[in-house]
Amino acid sequence: MPPTVLDEPATLARFDKIIALNGIGDHWLLHPNLAAHNSFFFLWDMARCPHYAPKPILLQHLKTLHKCYSFQHDDCRDFGLQFNSTMYAPSPKLLPKQDNFDILFLGVPKDRLSLLRHLHAQMQTMGLRTHLRVSITQDNPAQPEEKPGWLLTRDWLAYPDYLKLVQQSRCLLDVYQAGQTGFSLRVMEHIFFGCKLITNNAAIKLAEFYHPHNIFLLGEDDLTALPKWLNLPFVPIDAEIKRYYHIEEWAKRFI
Repeated sequence: MPPTVLDEPATLARFDKIIALNGIGDHWLLHPNLAAHNSFFFLWDMARCPHYAPKPILLQHLKTLHKCYSFQHDDCRDFGLQFNSTMYAPSPKLLPKQDNFDILFLGVPKDRLSLLRHLHAQMQTMGLRTHLRVSITQDNPAQPEEKPGWLLTRDWLAYPDYLKLVQQSRCLLDVYQAGQTGFSLRVMEHIFFGCKLITNNAAIKLAEFYHPHNIFLLGEDDLTALPKWLNLPFVPIDAEIKRYYHIEEWAKRFI
């Protein structure tokens, strides 16, 4: 909601519950009008993430104002939060599925740039059509570079434009920063768009939607078998699983 709405108690009172998510600049979460309502805070970055999560002292303060949740079981245990899953709000308008790329990645470097470079080189050697786009943040000294199937850039791509690339891709690459086990947005796109997924999050093997035809585990599955795996048929994901991760059902789990 626009920040000015926080200064309008009557407007806030129209809502049964208010769910706030972390982002860049979280001081608005301390607004007294927000805390006066049935408010929840959802931390959808790792609690120890240095760039996107609230500082520990702020997180402790937020716990006095809101009911606080996390998508990571470890963070729930270590920081006294309640658990709720990652969620997704699928677009009602999807482009026809195309086959322009084998593997797509979009994200910021975090601590994974060297791994992304290595994977890109390996996939290129296999003759796979990659589109790995790494968006450099302001505090990162990396310099832009471009080569076949790889783009390191300071230009940001709007999410609707990214979804156009998803519709053109057979598989999404999901590389986690150290310590993260909660499911990323790439996992949600895998579920709702029916794209295959390559990930280094071993915790996904315990998920109800895991299927070895759909999900390739880096560090466990044989990387040389990746081209063959890509040609395995995608196993449809049950509608009840999609329903669970839909934003409407996710919102109901804040109590």
